[in-house]
Amino acid sequence: MAEVNYPRRKPTRLRGFDYQSPNNVFFLTLCCKNGQCLFVHHDFNRKVVECIGMERERVGHAVYVYCLMPDHIHLLSSPIESGISVSQFMSGLSSKITRLSWEQGFSGKVMQQSFHDHLVRKDEDMRRVAEYIINNPVWKGLVDKWEEYPYCGFLDQIP
Repeated sequence: MAEVNYPRRKPTRLRGFDYQSPNNVFFLTLCCKNGQCLFVHHDFNRKVVECIGMERERVGHAVYVYCLMPDHIHLLSSPIESGISVSQFMSGLSSKITRLSWEQGFSGKVMQQSFHDHLVRKDEDMRRVAEYIINNPVWKGLVDKWEEYPYCGFLDQIP
């Protein structure tokens, strides 16, 4: 059988970048595996929101804004002074969500292996990024106002 040479996947993280620096704020997106809509049941979603808060406390990251959409999660987060990298934070959150999903009858991996990150640059307005995240359910037609959506909100004050 002939060996297949697949193209190398582009690295998802910047080489040499400090992903645990307290001065950085990240817009993070964690997607469900294969685009499945995992976040569609109220009780499960409430537990996932609790997980976000617990993981935030466990690793000492700020989570300014969060939003669960049916097939992904958006976060605006910073390592603050924890010394724990964004990758460690997201890995822990993904693991906790996976374990919760197993309790709901899912099996195997439910989250994509990696996550998308965007470093919020100094010239970007964090409030505009937060607005984008919090209004995601409105733009997707799930609610008329973000306040009506029970799976998004603010955990830490935006600096």
